[in-house]
Amino acid sequence: MNTLKTTGTKRRPVNLFFTELIIALLFFSISGAVILKVFAAADKKTRENAQKERAIICAQSIAEVYSELGNAEAALKTVFSDSVRFEETNERLVIKLDGDLNPALDGGVVLKASERREKTASGELSTLTVSFESENGELYELVCSAYLSENKAPKASNGGEP
Repeated sequence: MNTLKTTGTKRRPVNLFFTELIIALLFFSISGAVILKVFAAADKKTRENAQKERAIICAQSIAEVYSELGNAEAALKTVFSDSVRFEETNERLVIKLDGDLNPALDGGVVLKASERREKTASGELSTLTVSFESENGELYELVCSAYLSENKAPKASNGGEP
């Protein structure tokens, strides 16, 4: 009689199917993490670009009103509202805005406006620099001018002459 000798441990063959399945799951989990990171970065960029677009539109509105009025404070009050609060620092008007660029007490965006006037032979050239800054740095800056002839003084915010 033939007797089989058995040892105390029995070896099972490695199942390649399960090994391949584990490797595939590892690949998909790493790919998923990378894709989530890409989507998060894209969402952040979209929000930043939307905020920049709002800053551009707001700056253009300020420039249009400023070219008519020739007065920085009056132009800012016309665009935002008469109740807007200014902080005057270093000959600049500063307005705090929220993320949607509405006036706010403690906002994430700061509008800084500085005005420079230059006398010429035939009148006065007034230049306004408007810049929007957020925590990430400068969003947008616009420089605009208004020419006021000698017989035309800057207009008040209500559109009348002082």
